[in-house]
Amino acid sequence: GASCSHYSAPLAQGVAAKDRMHVVCPWHDAAFDLRTGQPVRGAGLQAIPTYAVRVEGGDVYVGLPKVMEDFVAPAAVRRRADDTRVFAVLGGGAAGCAAAEALRQEGYTGRIVLVSEEKHLPYDRPVLSKNLAKASDPGSLALREQPHFEEYDIEVRFGAVVKSLDAAQKVVRLASGEDIHYDSALVATGAKPRKLPVPGGDLPSVFALRTPEDAQRIAATCTKGKQVLVVGSSFIGMEIAATLARRGCEVTVLGMEAVPFERVLGRRVGDAIKRFFESRGIKFVGPAICSEIQEAAAGGLTVSLKSGQKLRCDGVVVGVGVIPNAAFVSGAEKARDGSLVTDECLQTSALGLFAAGDVATYRAPRTGTPLRVEHWDVATSQGRVAAKAMAGKRDAFEQTPFFWTSLFGKNLRYVGHCTQWDELLVDGDLQKLNFVAYYCHDNVVKAVATMARDPVAVAAGELMRLGKMPSP
Repeated sequence: GASCSHYSAPLAQGVAAKDRMHVVCPWHDAAFDLRTGQPVRGAGLQAIPTYAVRVEGGDVYVGLPKVMEDFVAPAAVRRRADDTRVFAVLGGGAAGCAAAEALRQEGYTGRIVLVSEEKHLPYDRPVLSKNLAKASDPGSLALREQPHFEEYDIEVRFGAVVKSLDAAQKVVRLASGEDIHYDSALVATGAKPRKLPVPGGDLPSVFALRTPEDAQRIAATCTKGKQVLVVGSSFIGMEIAATLARRGCEVTVLGMEAVPFERVLGRRVGDAIKRFFESRGIKFVGPAICSEIQEAAAGGLTVSLKSGQKLRCDGVVVGVGVIPNAAFVSGAEKARDGSLVTDECLQTSALGLFAAGDVATYRAPRTGTPLRVEHWDVATSQGRVAAKAMAGKRDAFEQTPFFWTSLFGKNLRYVGHCTQWDELLVDGDLQKLNFVAYYCHDNVVKAVATMARDPVAVAAGELMRLGKMPSP
């Protein structure tokens, strides 16, 4: 039980959440129950082993088995033939996969139908933007193998497109014509990448990244020596830029902001990361807006900017945000961006219908404000919380939003949520990418970003969750 079951981070370097008896991974915020070893939050799916402990006369004794496992299967129930309930989970990503198995872990013994539009087993999607080569073998990215779903008695429908969900009638209709009548359902269909709304935005050499097939197409075009324009200077765009540069491409990043991550991390932190990327050969153009993309007579593409500047490249990769996938749902309240509005336990306005991940706008428990977070860690955790509520165990989603990225091997962690700040405090050296940045508003720390300072980010997240984050 010494390592996290996500990427084997040393849990001894993490933090302990004493109010919940959880240990939190220092890298990616996964958490495990110290008493049972069960995964309770974040990207770790397997449980960690636990051992009997007793204290006698000031000495601690631990009973260890002859064969010690690194990770173990979480405790779960099996389906019962006399339980006629049907729970549908729509979406085979982080939230859907976590929810389907969490239902069994929370004692649900009825039928589970997991519907996935993709043909692959649920996979580790964040890897794609950091390592395009992994897309050639999607099976190597699988979160769970097929026998796992069979053991849990989870019916998985691959390549199944949901045509509609009628919340009033509690029925899901697939494009194949099949109807699934449910007692409870979870919408965990994520989001789709935004397209560039310009002439030429749909040309063959203009790509977005969402699936292994997308990654394969990008890798086939963006080979060593090719000139690639990445449109978008936030997390996905910058991850792809770093990945393509490592492949030997000549990369230019086109952003609407003066520096990358400016909207989320601010000018000071963004400028430090920009300098780091420039030291790796990446060029930046911005603030700038693309107005048109044309196929060049000599081959490749010509990208025109609103300023009149023209850029030549062999391919364009677009990373300019996503759109929630909930258009097929009727009978439940939606936010302005099309996502499903939920309460703090991730239940929508419709009886028996829940939402989790990128498609959910939930009510933050401490503030009551609506919040939608596009983080893998959050999606996995919300899948578990929604599953508990579906199983009749309502528990508010109170996790502090947590995000991580890797840029040329440098890890950035971000915890909290802060759309505007009136003070930015930095401890460390931004230029050396060794720092803790505190984003403050009205004398309250709203978010923390760190590089090379683990486990500060996860510790800050726990303090925020408890309402005990020190004031600046």
